[in-house]
Amino acid sequence: MSTISRILAWPFEYLLILGALLGSNFAPTKPAPTPEPWPGPGQDFAQYLGQGTVLLGLDGKHLLTDPMFSSRFSFGGLVKRRSDPPLRVEELPPIDLVLLSHAHGDHLDLPSLRAIAAHSPQPLTIVGAPGVAGYAKAKLEPEHPVRAVNLNWRQSVETEGLVITCWPGKHLGGRHWITLDFKKYGYGGFVVRSTRRSVYFPGDSGECSAFAELADTFSLDLALMPIDAFNRRDFLRPRHMNPEDALDAFKQSGAKRMIPVHWGTFTLCNEPLGLSQKRLAAALAADPSLAAKVHNLPLGGVLTL
Repeated sequence: MSTISRILAWPFEYLLILGALLGSNFAPTKPAPTPEPWPGPGQDFAQYLGQGTVLLGLDGKHLLTDPMFSSRFSFGGLVKRRSDPPLRVEELPPIDLVLLSHAHGDHLDLPSLRAIAAHSPQPLTIVGAPGVAGYAKAKLEPEHPVRAVNLNWRQSVETEGLVITCWPGKHLGGRHWITLDFKKYGYGGFVVRSTRRSVYFPGDSGECSAFAELADTFSLDLALMPIDAFNRRDFLRPRHMNPEDALDAFKQSGAKRMIPVHWGTFTLCNEPLGLSQKRLAAALAADPSLAAKVHNLPLGGVLTL
């Protein structure tokens, strides 16, 4: 499709996606399965909690990526959750660090952040892509003190005994579509390094050269790769990966293991909720050696690292 054709098609693509989002309000919300138990003290782990939310235990510290525990998001609660979170915030361990990849409502959820801040030691440390942590801090304070660290791409910070590096991706920044604040709030993924592990969380991203650069820069033990919100390919491919893209990005990154994330939680495009899982299963069935490295956790599932 030519560039002009894509520009002309954008309003129709938006309408198709909006229709799917509105339609999610008429679908039932499934109860989450019983969460798997965490491993013993001192053992590193990752637990998939839905959408881009993963609980990481590294060196005795507990991190959350893009925490989303609310039943709805977007303007006026436009989009309804399709699967309940397997854990409530008060059932989590106290959170030492929150990573925010971008400011979209399904990744930066203010009610979830307020609940986490109330549940955790203060001030809550939030590390975000450019401008994102600062936005969260402005919304949470003064009720909940926040230590906000905004990182540009390839910039690192040492905090809570961990080294966090913001890594490039390919998505859209901004918070509000109406105000078109794309340049005010950026986007990016993170590499988290403890004394024993390195974990990569890209947030939302389309395929890009930054994945291959990871292998030259880090020795990754785990990659948390998003696999959903892809069905309008001409429109969404620059911003989201399908399961096949995610597997290719995982191979490029050089990571030893992968957990698929960003699935089974919200309707984000006009694709059936389980389509990404079916395509992932088909791709892994065709490549048993790759399948051995991919841990397709259920909601609430735990991988001991």
